Amino acid sequence: MQESPDSPNSLLRRWLLILALLSLAPVTITAPYVLLEPDQPEEVVPFPEDLVPQPEGYLLVVLDGVGENIMRDSTMMPKLVDRLDEQAVLSVTTGPLTLSATCVREMMTGVPNAPIDGLKNFNMGHPGGFDPWILAAASEQHSVGMIGSYVMGNMYGDSPNIEFVNTFQGHADYYEGDRATGAILEEWLVDGRHNVIAAHFSGPDKVGHKWGTVSEEYRNKMLDMDQHLSSLLRFVPANWTVVVTADHGMTASGSHGSAEADTRNVLALVSGPGIDASARADAAQLDLAALMLYDLGLDFPSQVHGRVPLSLLSISLDDRDKVEAWNWEAALHRHVFFHPEDAEIYRVAEINWQGIEGDPVSIRPLDVFISIAVLSATFLLAYKWLQQGQSTTKKEQQHLLLLGGIVVASVWFHGHLSFSAMIPRAIGAGGVVWLVASSLGRTPPLALKGTSNFFKPFPWLLGLLMLTLFFFDLSRGLLVLLVAWVVFWSVGAMTGQAKQHAPSSKTVHLLAVLVSLLLGSLRLWYALLPMFLLVTGLALEKTAQRRPQHERVSVWAIWCLLVLSLSYVHRRILGDHHLLKLVNMAPTSVLSAVVLTVMLVLFSVFFGLVSQRQHSRTHTIWCFVFLGSAFALSRIEWLWVQQIVLLCILALYGGAGLATNLNPASRKLLLHAGLALHMMVSWGPWATVAGLALLLSLPTVVEGLRIPKRQYVNWRQQPQAMLAWMVLPWVVWILWWTLMGQVNGVQFCYEGICPHPRELDPGLVKVQGGYFGGGAQPSTIWMTIMVVSPLLMMSVALMHQLMVEGLDLRPYVVSQGLIVFGCLALYAYTPIYPRLVFSLTYNMLFASAQMCFALLAMGWFRITHETEGLRRMFGARVQLEDEKFRAYETI
Repeated sequence: MQESPDSPNSLLRRWLLILALLSLAPVTITAPYVLLEPDQPEEVVPFPEDLVPQPEGYLLVVLDGVGENIMRDSTMMPKLVDRLDEQAVLSVTTGPLTLSATCVREMMTGVPNAPIDGLKNFNMGHPGGFDPWILAAASEQHSVGMIGSYVMGNMYGDSPNIEFVNTFQGHADYYEGDRATGAILEEWLVDGRHNVIAAHFSGPDKVGHKWGTVSEEYRNKMLDMDQHLSSLLRFVPANWTVVVTADHGMTASGSHGSAEADTRNVLALVSGPGIDASARADAAQLDLAALMLYDLGLDFPSQVHGRVPLSLLSISLDDRDKVEAWNWEAALHRHVFFHPEDAEIYRVAEINWQGIEGDPVSIRPLDVFISIAVLSATFLLAYKWLQQGQSTTKKEQQHLLLLGGIVVASVWFHGHLSFSAMIPRAIGAGGVVWLVASSLGRTPPLALKGTSNFFKPFPWLLGLLMLTLFFFDLSRGLLVLLVAWVVFWSVGAMTGQAKQHAPSSKTVHLLAVLVSLLLGSLRLWYALLPMFLLVTGLALEKTAQRRPQHERVSVWAIWCLLVLSLSYVHRRILGDHHLLKLVNMAPTSVLSAVVLTVMLVLFSVFFGLVSQRQHSRTHTIWCFVFLGSAFALSRIEWLWVQQIVLLCILALYGGAGLATNLNPASRKLLLHAGLALHMMVSWGPWATVAGLALLLSLPTVVEGLRIPKRQYVNWRQQPQAMLAWMVLPWVVWILWWTLMGQVNGVQFCYEGICPHPRELDPGLVKVQGGYFGGGAQPSTIWMTIMVVSPLLMMSVALMHQLMVEGLDLRPYVVSQGLIVFGCLALYAYTPIYPRLVFSLTYNMLFASAQMCFALLAMGWFRITHETEGLRRMFGARVQLEDEKFRAYETI
């Protein structure tokens, strides 16, 4: 039978193909320019002949994962703190990618990382060209040696003139590798084997990942590291420059990779000939490479970014000017290489640091043209498909003009973030709120008077104009208006008015949805605000008390989860991300043990009330016993026990998927047990109970929202149902990901209350569970599997449950594809805005992941549905044959 062109499967394939074709230009032209490493200039500026370098050697000590807060803590590094008054101190800021390889490469080579380098942490090669270490190795005056982990080995291990000794002994190597590094360093210093040395101590980073920086284990490690370092520095010759620094810092939970202050702020203690011990200055991590070039009297490669920290140098003013001129000439070569149009503007003889740009790339007209072209083509194709040749009314034309204005404003402000970085985020937040409120509103709506005018655009445009004139600031006016917008549309979701007053024209309505999804700087946390009021309405409506107990409990459970997600994720307001603290909580104190126990008890009671209408007390007890046992097993360090636990997880999943002889309720129980054990050993108690509470509550919430079932809906004729299928899985996943501590909320800013600039941040992912079952030295692949696999299973389980409740996930897949496409189209404006690069990239990453989750859930649902059909058919056939046999016997 031939499939209809308007069938859901045909529409899904058609629009995904269209998006893929339109994405070709941004993917092949714009994205490589933005993400990949640019070519570097090759000019080298000779060291000034009339300057004589004072040091005769150079030692760089890199403490992995030791932030400024730790290096200044006398309870952790007392000997290092004592040295702060005796040495020059640089307050160093790393680049936004706070991974070990990216930070070490920037400090040693002086070449900034490209965004794509965040994916190459375990295989980060050398950028090519010359740097201080390559030049020193080629010099007759110097001999270069390096000791440490794969980070230095990947960059310099193949260099013929550099001796590299790998002391990395795995991700669970807390002390042995550092002791080996120290022993080799001491031997080299005593024997005079090399006079230019880099030593990388990676133990602190591993201990921090495992136990966090506020643990006793981390404190003991730092005390040991402090003592070890102090004893090693005694062997360094007095005429050497010594730099003791860190590649990056670490959050209290033991994570890094994000751009949080705790991860980007480190210190560099500098001592040696020609260094002013009383100097205190700020520096970028790239500046350390420039300092090394000066100390060793090396030529200055123009590919080395960074400036020599002149305030540290104890030299004459005349010599200081010569150093700056030498540095400036190299910087100018680099700038002109990337911006040849400035060749006639700047001169070698006229130093103008403020005039040259630090970014090696700029916004290209070609990429802007591609961005405008693909966005215009998308809207034109969507309009043609929706309108089908019909003429537009005057009202539709006005709405289409408004939508076009929103698109133009979003694109322009993305390209001019220097005007206001908050405006694109505010537009994205407003779009998310409108999407949820107009798609999932209460059914039937409450009859309210006097609010209908506010569902029209004119009052909001007038309000924006008045607020802008009042503050004399468009950004402040828009952010203040956003607060009113969020409140109004969220209340509209609770009353159903937002859904009722959605655009009457299907073309306008669906194009408005398209615009919202293509805005790029979407702020997902804002989706929880209308959802919260919507669930509040479900909990308080008149019919609530007539519902069965398990339904009332489910609604209030979702309500509590939403309250937590809305209240405890504002790191920059509350000073901490409290949901992330719950995720990382371990029984290290009496209070934390009590909190975790209460958490398990409350969920067990909830499970008993929701899963079984009879014998709830028995199921509550068994649930608590199971969760308590799972938690105890997650704390055991014996490898054989951990491997048995992992086999049990596989057995539970296998039973849920393959044991067709069991009834659906028993198979679902096996699935929930597998998810609970899986999440517990990798992500801990809070992630376990929060995810399962959400999963168990979904049936009641979907029923309460009165969303049409997929078999009763035609996409073209009932777009409202299609939009509900598009938005609800998105909101559910956002809520779950927020409960996992991975979403940042809002902050105070100049404009008032603003969206967080790094709402989605993979650097917050908990990594401690990656050690489970991996043995003494788990591989990187094993750790990745252990961290990611429970996230995958829970996400797919949530999506599958929505399908069981009658939702069609195909519109959801299309919507996430549109988000990816919108971010790609806006890549053209990111080269000079690193934060925008990461924001759009993370939005694409998580949207792509959700597409995968949905597709896996669809495959799972189809397989189980067909399996159940075959089982019922086989059962019916057996019954029929049995009846025939009995009839034959009777005859």
